[in-house]
Amino acid sequence: MGYAKCRFNEDKGCNETGSQEWYVHLADLGKTINVPSMWKHYMQDHLVQPMSEERRVIMATDSTQATGEHITTRGSARPAELMVLYVERTGPNQYTHQIGEKPDTEFIDKLESILENVQPLQTKGIGFRPGYR
Repeated sequence: MGYAKCRFNEDKGCNETGSQEWYVHLADLGKTINVPSMWKHYMQDHLVQPMSEERRVIMATDSTQATGEHITTRGSARPAELMVLYVERTGPNQYTHQIGEKPDTEFIDKLESILENVQPLQTKGIGFRPGYR
């Protein structure tokens, strides 16, 4: 509930915050995913890479069959089978996800196409930056 600070705040001094998330049903796979509003910030600004299961599911789904809802307060009680890009800090400069050398643009494009079916990506975030708030 409320705002979550960027997981890179302590190590990198990043002051971004997010308070929203998407619950998306991927009808063709029979799966429900949960995506935090800061997913794109993590992938573009901190070069976070998706875990293998996250990547496998997102790349395999037909984005036109995605349905769901955009939740404006984090922590709503909703079941999700797969949490996508919920990065956690596990120690100094250590995280649950790998850090790459460049953004995974193929994954970013696919996840954007999925989320477009749930809510327009351009929300009222800082500078109207698409993909997160």
